[in-house]
Amino acid sequence: ARRLDHDIQNLLDATRISSDGIRPRKEWTELADIINSAVERCRGRLAGRQVAIDVPADLPLVFVGAALIRQALVQVIDNAAKYAPPDTPIRIGAGTNDKEVTVSVADAGIGLTAEETERIWDRFFRGERAGAIASGSGLGLWIARAFIAAHDGRLDARSGGAGTGTTFSLTLPVRQAETLHLAGEADE
Repeated sequence: ARRLDHDIQNLLDATRISSDGIRPRKEWTELADIINSAVERCRGRLAGRQVAIDVPADLPLVFVGAALIRQALVQVIDNAAKYAPPDTPIRIGAGTNDKEVTVSVADAGIGLTAEETERIWDRFFRGERAGAIASGSGLGLWIARAFIAAHDGRLDARSGGAGTGTTFSLTLPVRQAETLHLAGEADE
């Protein structure tokens, strides 16, 4: 039932992206809250698995549609849980520079070949190796990337090849001037 619900939600999201486009309802949000909420939504898939979360307390606020960012992160975490052996950890981290904040999700799973790295963002793409391990529609990463792009961000994947694991990096812009202005208003 949970998998069917996930597949139906993916189809609804794909329809919304294709027909209406994405208009995030943005608000200032703590990225740590989004990460924790995404991990909580994936609890069933992550049961019994070691999940290491390293999120600094001093991350800047982000001006995003939190629900869309959370959904994108859920897709990525779900993939890590699907394609990595249950006895291997999933590592979730975050970091920032002056212009961007990045959330990474790393696994020690099946990794990506060069062809898969290029094609995983295509709608309905499922690599041959992926189909042998877990079911899916091939929409999850396409949806996640569209949600991140709607926030002027990027979603990238790195892998050393088959069997070496994969690291997904979700990068969002930081609006420093607005952050400083918001902090100034909070002090008043």
